[in-house]
Amino acid sequence: MKFIKIALSLLLAVTLLAPGAAEAKDAKKIGKILDVTGSAEVKKGGEKKFKAVKNMAVTEGDVLLTGEEGRVELELDSDKLVYVGPDTKLIINELVKSAKAMEGKTSLSLQKGSVLIKVKKKLTQDSRFEIKTPTTVMGVMGTEFIVGYAQAQTYVGVLEGRVAVSRAVASTETNADITLLPGEQLLRAADGTGTVEALDWEDVPLFALEQHYADLKSAGETSSDVLVLLNRTIERRSEEEIRERQDGAATPASVIRFENEGGPGSPGYSGGGSGGGGQDPTPSSPQVVSVPKFEPDPDRRSDANIVLKLYGDRITRVMRADTGTDLVEGVDYIVTVGANSDQTVLVIQASYMQGVENGIESLGLKLFFASGFHLPMIELHARVPQPPELDMELIGNEPYSLVWDLSTLSIPFTTPIEFNTGGGAPDPVESAVTLYNVVGYDPDNPKPIDVSGLSIEGNRLIIQLNGNLELISEITFYIQEGLLRNPNTGDLQPLIEFSSEVKPHADREQVTYRKSQPGDLVWLVNGLGDAFGPDDDYDTVLTDPSGGERILMPLQDFNSANDGSQLRFTLRQAFLNTLDPGVYVLRIPFEYLDVLDQAEITITVEN
Repeated sequence: MKFIKIALSLLLAVTLLAPGAAEAKDAKKIGKILDVTGSAEVKKGGEKKFKAVKNMAVTEGDVLLTGEEGRVELELDSDKLVYVGPDTKLIINELVKSAKAMEGKTSLSLQKGSVLIKVKKKLTQDSRFEIKTPTTVMGVMGTEFIVGYAQAQTYVGVLEGRVAVSRAVASTETNADITLLPGEQLLRAADGTGTVEALDWEDVPLFALEQHYADLKSAGETSSDVLVLLNRTIERRSEEEIRERQDGAATPASVIRFENEGGPGSPGYSGGGSGGGGQDPTPSSPQVVSVPKFEPDPDRRSDANIVLKLYGDRITRVMRADTGTDLVEGVDYIVTVGANSDQTVLVIQASYMQGVENGIESLGLKLFFASGFHLPMIELHARVPQPPELDMELIGNEPYSLVWDLSTLSIPFTTPIEFNTGGGAPDPVESAVTLYNVVGYDPDNPKPIDVSGLSIEGNRLIIQLNGNLELISEITFYIQEGLLRNPNTGDLQPLIEFSSEVKPHADREQVTYRKSQPGDLVWLVNGLGDAFGPDDDYDTVLTDPSGGERILMPLQDFNSANDGSQLRFTLRQAFLNTLDPGVYVLRIPFEYLDVLDQAEITITVEN
């Protein structure tokens, strides 16, 4: 018997960069984790998360994440060590062994937190080691240095060697490119401003200071006076950090205690016994009730309303933490009465928020009060965008469901959707969708298909076509950026390009049958608007785990019933119970408009 197999295919746009004719090629390298302290995770390929453990391999595309007390020691090569500090996100952008240089090329991206980097051997001319933050790029030629990123500021401190520092975007400013020498540091703002100054132990992240002390002590080449001074600094800063946490003050993770988290040791707690009928003591210092999120797009930002309880105190000064600049009352902020009589609202004006740089993830503010009390850090975080995107999980489970019939597409999204009626909205909306139908007999000449109408049903965009698609072909569609938006957040849909095969499809292509829960297995097959059914001239076949084939008998082993363009296919319980546990493949042949095709379904049998 003869079967024609047309496999499922979902074609995403993938660009393969073909190497040139050179004889040698760059190859990916593998790094590994040498040690882990506290909580830490690795997102392999930037997607699935795994707990970070000693000796775990890491490679290009991996993301390292540490908790508030987490640390990771990472070896990228025999002479390249990266110590990842607490509350840090580090991406391995590039990790390759160069065909021209033994050391190869390494590129890291620090999204937040801090790292200590040790490159023991001077790099050759063809080698490269760089680390980027969202605003700054550091290039290395053999050195030991620290990089930190928070509040859109990049900190670089050099212990040994030299570090070339440049902005992540083109700039004509005179300080766009700087070389830091040993014992120097730079705190650079998002706009590229910053001054080179002497390295200050108070500015170096505590974990890096501790590692540097351990390295100096182990090497035995540093005077005892320097080690004693460094150790005292570490002990003092450690005690201060512990005290700040116990007092509920700002920690390195920039966390403050909110009103409903009050208690002994928190700001504003006035103490007192357990008397007074069990009532909570009245706080004596200002406390935070709520802090809003702000829009990542500056043009969409509005007033940011921070709700406080002042308990008779008064705000005298508001300062941006990362730049140390004061906000101007009446221009950048105002203070108003809250919804409740005991609440005060600090309103950071929309004009100020819109002036805060694009791409910043958080904005820290320090508040000072007439009583002399101050809140060391209030952190506003950018809202995480939720644009409408294709529901790839649903598409993966139901790959042919995009083509409902030969003149209708049904495109699922991850969020609720509505048509964008704001700026940049296409007019008419049909112009935002471009489609091409590619047929097997003429693959080099895609046929354009006009759109006659668009509508929305739940999370799906319904596309009506002006004409019919050809059976056993491929449809590729493009949806212009900004056609749709998430009604809950206002985020606009990005550009979408996708392809799918056009053929009859079953509602399930993988199913599990458990003998402990007996019953028939039933599939519904969509015929794309035309009647069709199993072809009597070809056998329905089940392939067992060993590769053997078994011909199924109509009525005895299975039954099929045609209802217009829907086919109901039933595999009987009595037949299923004769199967041993394992994975089987069911092939059902169909004749559809004089075209022979077959549905292929995977069945896992369990006891």
